[in-house]
Amino acid sequence: MKLTYDPEVDAAYLDIAEPGRLSERQISGITAEGLEGELEIDIDKDGRVIGIEFLAASEVLPPEVLDRADRLH
Repeated sequence: MKLTYDPEVDAAYLDIAEPGRLSERQISGITAEGLEGELEIDIDKDGRVIGIEFLAASEVLPPEVLDRADRLH
């Protein structure tokens, strides 16, 4: 698994699948009560989760997690 973070847009992506695997479909717009951010879950054609995008990541993820993420900018 690999977590990347782009502080310019406050978005993070957790890549769960092996590198090079592409999403066939996506469930998006998942919100949780009490959270300011949003999650988008990438699912492959077989229904396996291959990645999760965190929008407003600083609202959803702890700072120490974002500090360890690979920065995109």
